[in-house]
Amino acid sequence: MKKLLAVASAALALAALTGCVDTAGTVVTTDHETGQSIIVEDSTRVRDRVQLVDLKYDEFNGFKRAHFSVASTKLKRLYMDYRVVWFDASGRELDPQSRAYHTVILEGRDVTTITSVANRPTAVASKLRIRETRSMQ
Repeated sequence: MKKLLAVASAALALAALTGCVDTAGTVVTTDHETGQSIIVEDSTRVRDRVQLVDLKYDEFNGFKRAHFSVASTKLKRLYMDYRVVWFDASGRELDPQSRAYHTVILEGRDVTTITSVANRPTAVASKLRIRETRSMQ
């Protein structure tokens, strides 16, 4: 009986953890030399609520700068966390400890632009990570 209870508890714990996998977020990867952007959608929940509608990049004082325009597809207010990570030509992340998540509020069906300037002049690519923190009516 104890073994059956332990197996049932383990199965319940795994089922609960599996439900948490979907909150990973959405990643937009941009190669600023070619201008190509790849959207990697780790979360169907975020994918259904937020879309990348425009992406522009330029330079600011010799540093790459990215402008990600994201839109809410829902009528309710969304609280999203985002983080922009920059990479050098070899694909190595630049200053991983210096980039924290920031909060942005998207009103229903609203578009907002997230701008990030590279932290080094050697940066050539970026990733935008988006995750939903909570939603309100």
